[in-house]
Parts: sequence; structure tokens; C-alpha cells
Amino acid sequence: ESGSGFLRLSVFCLRCLCCRMVALLFLRVAGCLGGWFSLYISFCFLNKHRGYEWNCRLVTFTHGVLSIILSAYIGFIDGPWPFTHPGSPNTPLQVHVLCLTLGYFLFDLACIWRFAWRKSGKKYRAWRSGRSEERLMKTNGHVRAD
Repeated sequence: ESGSGFLRLSVFCLRCLCCRMVALLFLRVAGCLGGWFSLYISFCFLNKHRGYEWNCRLVTFTHGVLSIILSAYIGFIDGPWPFTHPGSPNTPLQVHVLCLTLGYFLFDLACIWRFAWRKSGKKYRAWRSGRSEERLMKTNGHVRAD
């Protein structure tokens, strides 16, 4: 019976450890998301003569450059080499780059929702209204003579 109590205790501790790890990852991603938004806001203040979408693209460019530099550093210098040690545990730097990139992807999703959704909605409505006019003009595959 004492063994089952130990088993329950160890499962509970693993759950707590797992929950802590997930919570820490969530906080790191939220912090990186906040960092991308603060970079966007600073670009908006620095480039007042440019539009908001331009500043969003500057953040995208910054993410691309930073990701390439960090990935090259991890792959070529810090290691482990991914072709000789596939499936090895992640290093703390790899986890940090993952959180940085996930935070950026959430930022990019917000930018898509903010900027592109409105434009695509207008294009869709214009396309849809053109299709309805076209449908009214055609009858049985032939253009109606009005």
C-alpha cells in the first residue's frame, strides 16, 4: 500500500513539474509576443510618415534576420549538429529561439487579422457583388438580351 501512495505522489509531482514547464513556456512566449509588439510600436513612433503595415513588415524583416542568425549559430557553432545527433534533447538556446519564433507567429497572426482581413473582406465582397450581377445577366448559360 505504501508503494501505491508513492506512485500517486510521484505522478502528482510529475504533473506539477509538467504544468510548471508549460506555464514557463507560456510566459516566455507571452514575453516574446510583448517584445514583438513593443518593437512594432517603436517602429510606428520612429516611422510616423509610413503606414502601419510598413512597420509590420519591418518587424517581419527583423524576425527573419534574427531567426537566420540564431539558427545558424545554433546549427554551426553551439550544436549539437542536427545531422549527427538527430532527436537529441533541446538546448536552452533552442527553446528560447522556439519561444521567440512562436511569439512572432502570434504577432503575425494579429497583423493578418488587423490588416489583411479588412482588405480581403473588401475584395471578397466586390467579387461577390460582381458574381451576383453576372448571374442576373446569364440565363441557361446565355447572356440575357435586355
